[in-house]
Amino acid sequence: MQKRALIALAFAMPALGTDMPPAIPDAPIEYTEISYEQETAPADPYIAPVEAPAMPGPVAAASSEPGGCVNLNLYSTDYTVRGMGVRDAFSKAGYSSVSGSWTMPNRNLFGKGLQHRIGGEYGIIWDSASELSNPHVARFTYAIGKEIFPNLLAELGYTLRHGGLEGYVARHYDGAGHHTTQEFNASLSYNDHQRGFFGKAEAGFSFYGLTGTWFDIEAGYRFTDVLSRGNMGADLELSAGVAPSIGYWGSGVNGVDAWRIKAALLPYSHSGTFGRDSRFFIKPWVQCSWAGGNSSEMRHDNGGVDMVDDFCFTLGIDCGFTF
Repeated sequence: MQKRALIALAFAMPALGTDMPPAIPDAPIEYTEISYEQETAPADPYIAPVEAPAMPGPVAAASSEPGGCVNLNLYSTDYTVRGMGVRDAFSKAGYSSVSGSWTMPNRNLFGKGLQHRIGGEYGIIWDSASELSNPHVARFTYAIGKEIFPNLLAELGYTLRHGGLEGYVARHYDGAGHHTTQEFNASLSYNDHQRGFFGKAEAGFSFYGLTGTWFDIEAGYRFTDVLSRGNMGADLELSAGVAPSIGYWGSGVNGVDAWRIKAALLPYSHSGTFGRDSRFFIKPWVQCSWAGGNSSEMRHDNGGVDMVDDFCFTLGIDCGFTF
């Protein structure tokens, strides 16, 4: 008898740890809609409620690129035009200028990712007896551009020039009766700050004052940290360029205006006061240029006046800032 009771108790033990099955209903079963949302736990009166952080709204991407720059050529020993150094009779005491460029805030014109820019320059040829007869040089530019590849910018624009070598030739030898020229221009410029490569290919199509086409092609490389001592360091830019033209300086002037090489030192402070990590910069430079075949053509086409040096060695120093 006792043995039977123990066997029955062993079979009943699992049932004691579980709920008994519900009774089978007599009426038809009605199903209710089930919500799978997490139920809010009852608030604890002793704990302050914590609000969920608000979801951030759309934020406009801010551009870190500067919108403009100002460059002051404190002094250069010669007045040059795309590498062409003019004779001492035109520029014996050197040249100084201030130039600037500003890209408008709207960089998505017509919804096509286009940007527009204005630029200008005002310079003085430091020679009151210069045969250019107008020591003041001025330029105004308006251009529309688009970054077609990373670091590669294409631009189409308009430029008005007054004075300088262009104004002199327009006034005295091209029958313009004034010192003003106007042109349309196109350019491709590349500047890779990380790898150090930079360059520019530019063309101008003059239609007023002078009538012809000029080109300017330049390529270079930026060597970083060529000098470093204490809180100071310096980068070095080396570049080479060529400037051909077709009928720009006269109807029979077709060929190369000048070849040039240029070296520029870019000092900087490790503290970021000026130079590489700052918006303020200083840039001493030296340029050597050789006249192309157009120098003799210009002399022949412009009354025998020798305007361009066969070789020009120019020293200069620039400073400026970006904003």
